[in-house]
Amino acid sequence: MLDRPAPKTPFVKAFHEWWESQSPAVTARMDQKLAWSVFRAGYAFGQRKDKQRFVFRVGKFRITVWAASVREAKRLACREADSRAAARRGKAPTGGWTLEQI
Repeated sequence: MLDRPAPKTPFVKAFHEWWESQSPAVTARMDQKLAWSVFRAGYAFGQRKDKQRFVFRVGKFRITVWAASVREAKRLACREADSRAAARRGKAPTGGWTLEQI
């Protein structure tokens, strides 16, 4: 059980497939750590290509969400505010959260 390798996440698998597909000239010129950070930025952008980043101030929380529309972003921000309040053993306000877009 302990000698079994850990399963690779889709990102790690995709990076290794990309890195192994590069020519020897490219791998010789580029450090693998640098390639990792460049690939991570491109991969993250590709995962969210049809979404926008929204930042809200909700009470004393600053919440960042990725969503396709403002309405969806507000819904996700309220859900995140609820979970953060519950983690601090608090409750959501009875009138709902007041969202201020930053």
